[in-house]
Amino acid sequence: MSSKKSIILRFEPDGVKAEFERGITILDALREIGLSIRSECGGKGICGKCKVIIQDQSSISGTIERNHMLSSSELKYNYRLACSITAIADSTITIPSESRTSIRKVLVEGTERQVTVNSAIRKVYIELPEPSLSDIRSDAQRLTDSLRDIYRIETARIDYPLLKKLPQILQDSNWKATVTVWDDKEIIAVEAGDTTDIVYGVAVDIGTSKITSYLSNLTTGKLISSGFLENPQVRYGEDIISRISYASKGEEALDELHRLLIDGVNTVIYEACRTSECHPEHIYDMAVVGNTVMHHIFLGIQPTRLGSSPYVPAVNDSVNIKARDLGLKTNPCANVHVLPVIAGFVGADAVADIISTGIYESNKLSLMVDIGTNTEVILGDKHGMLACSCASGPAFEGAHIKCGMKAVTGAIERLQVNSGDYEVEYQTIGNVKPVGLCGSAIIDAVADLLRCRIIDRNGRFNTSTSTLRVRSLNQEKEFVFVSKGENDAARDVVITQRDIREIQLAKAAIYTGCSILMKRNKTKPEDIKKFYIAGSFGNYLNLENAKLIGMIPDIPKEHITFVGNAAGAGARITLISKKHRRIVSLIPKKVQYVELALDADFQKEFVSAMYFPHENLDRFPLVKKDFIEA
Repeated sequence: MSSKKSIILRFEPDGVKAEFERGITILDALREIGLSIRSECGGKGICGKCKVIIQDQSSISGTIERNHMLSSSELKYNYRLACSITAIADSTITIPSESRTSIRKVLVEGTERQVTVNSAIRKVYIELPEPSLSDIRSDAQRLTDSLRDIYRIETARIDYPLLKKLPQILQDSNWKATVTVWDDKEIIAVEAGDTTDIVYGVAVDIGTSKITSYLSNLTTGKLISSGFLENPQVRYGEDIISRISYASKGEEALDELHRLLIDGVNTVIYEACRTSECHPEHIYDMAVVGNTVMHHIFLGIQPTRLGSSPYVPAVNDSVNIKARDLGLKTNPCANVHVLPVIAGFVGADAVADIISTGIYESNKLSLMVDIGTNTEVILGDKHGMLACSCASGPAFEGAHIKCGMKAVTGAIERLQVNSGDYEVEYQTIGNVKPVGLCGSAIIDAVADLLRCRIIDRNGRFNTSTSTLRVRSLNQEKEFVFVSKGENDAARDVVITQRDIREIQLAKAAIYTGCSILMKRNKTKPEDIKKFYIAGSFGNYLNLENAKLIGMIPDIPKEHITFVGNAAGAGARITLISKKHRRIVSLIPKKVQYVELALDADFQKEFVSAMYFPHENLDRFPLVKKDFIEA
C-alpha cells in the first residue's frame, strides 16, 4: 500500500485502528477489517441504519443528500451514513450504539462489602388535618409540623420547585400524602396516597471509556438493575488528556463534553428504569464517582488546569447538587452526591475503591491497583494510606496497538503460544471470527512470546527464532497469531515490535507506581497481606502472565483478590449508607498523594521496570525460575 495514498482510520468505541486506501467508503473500511455495523440494505443507501459520527468533517468526502434519513439533531452532531461518505484523511469514526451489532464485554459488578442500609432518603406517609378557620396554618407549616410531631423530623426547608406545587398536591390528595425527605433536612417530594414502598436511588461510575449505573432500592439496599454505556465523549479522544485538550478550546467545547456526559448518564438511568419498571420520578438520590477530569466535566467545571503542573483540582470535597441543575432526568429535586477527589489524577473513583475494599479500616497492609488508562495505586491500612497515579495509557484497551481493540465481539481475549512449534490457540469474545486483540490477550501474547524466547527480556525479537510466524513488514518485525482467512479472519492479527514497546511502557508505569509507594512505606512485597486488583480489565487478567512480564509485584497468588468494578461498588455503598457517605468525606484527609515524577528514584525505577519482568530478577523470585538466561 503506497503511503501517499494510504490513511489511518480509528473506529470507536471498539478501539480498532487500521490503514486503508484513500477514498474508501467508511462502510467498506468497516467490512475490510471485520467490524460489523447495521446495514440492512447492504450499502445501497436506502435503509439509513449505518450511522456513524465523523467529528472532523474535512477528513471525509461525499454529500449528505440522504438528509431525510438523518434528523436535524443528528446532522448537527456530525452523524453521517457510512455508505455515503469516503475517507480522504486520517480520522476517528465513532459508531453510535444504535448502529452497533457487536457487544462489549464489561464487568459491571464489583465485590461489595455488606453494610447496614440507612440511606439519606426517608419516605413517610402522613395524613394532615385539613385547614379550617380555627387552623389557618400555611400548607408548608402544616406539613413540617406534622413531620416533626409524628416522625421527629425537624425539617424546616421545602425545595422551591416543590413548594410551588405543594398546595395543589395536598388538595388533590385530600391531605393524605407521602413525603420524601433528604437527610432529614429537606422535603424533596410530596406524592398523593401511600407510596412509601417506592423509593429508588442510582449510583453512577463515570469512566473515561464507559459509564456504569446501579439502580437500587433505598429501603432494602437491594440492587435492582445495572448496566453500562460507552462514554459518548470518546469521539473527542480515548484518554483524559484528549478531553482536557478539547475542553480548553473554550466554554462551548466544555458545554459539549458536559452535554455528552449528561446525555450518557441519562441514557443508563433510562435503561435501568425501563428494564425494572421503575419510573425516573421515583429516583430521589444519586451517588456519582469518576476520575477527576470526568468529575469536573460532569459538574460543568473547566478541567484545563488538570492538564498542566501542578494539576490542581477546582474542588476536593464532596459536592451535593440538584438533579435539575445538571439536567438529569430523575426526580428534579433529587440530590446528586458527587464523592470527593484526592488529587488531579486520583479521583472520586479511587475514593470509592478505598471504601469498597475497606482498606481504610483494615489491620492488614493492603495494596490496591485499579488498572485503566490512568491506573490508581493505593497502599496502606487503617493507620494511613499512600496514593499515586500511573500514566499507564490506553494500551490495555487496545489503543496504540496495531491490532488492538476493546473487549467487544470478535476480540481475541485469551491466547497461548506453543513453545514447541509456536502454534497458537485462542478464544474470541462471542466465539466468532477474530478481529483483533483486547487487553487480556495482549498480556497473554507478550508473556508467551517471552516464555517461548521469541522476544528477550529487553522486549526485542530474537533473531535466532525459526518460524514463519515471525516476519518483517515495512522494516519492523512482528509475530502473526492469526493469518488472514484463518477462521474467516478479515486481516492478519499480529503484534509488532512497536506494540511490545507500548506494553513495556504501560506495565513499567504500573509497576513503578507500586514500587515507589512500597519504598515510601518501607514495605516489601512479602509484607503485603492483601493485594486488590480492580477494574474490568483487571478481572480478566491472567495473574501468572501479568507477573511474568513484571506488570504487578511478585505477590503470592493467595494474597491477590479480584474486586471487579470496585469504584461502582463503592458508589453504591455510599448511596445506601449515610454512615459511609460521612466516612467518604474524610478519606482524602487520610491519604497522602505521591507525585511520582518528583520522586528521586522515579526515572531509574521506570527504566529498570522496562525489562521483562524487571532489570533485577531478584524482585520477582516467584517467576525467576522461568528465565534461564541472565
